Amino acid sequence: MSTKSIARLEKTAPGHYQLSGDLSFQSVPELWQKNKTVLFTDDNSDLDINLADLERSDSSGLAILVEWFREAEQQNRKINFINIPQQMYDIARVSGLDEVLPLTVRK
Repeated sequence: MSTKSIARLEKTAPGHYQLSGDLSFQSVPELWQKNKTVLFTDDNSDLDINLADLERSDSSGLAILVEWFREAEQQNRKINFINIPQQMYDIARVSGLDEVLPLTVRK
């Protein structure tokens, strides 16, 4: 029996979101489908995504951040990913995405 990883995106204030759970090849497609427009219907021009509550992530977690970043750019909006877990940041660094994505590492 396989258990599906769960990832959640919750709005905490206008322009501020909390991402929690596991970002995996199992959970990211559902997270994308449920939230692909949620982030970009907010009235605030800047978006902050707090990743402090992520339990784990594989490369698919980084892929959804890239997609959100692209969508924000297309809408001329800034997006920031704050409190990114070190493991996820390391994947971004190895792939060169730390130079592209606005990432702040969890302390």
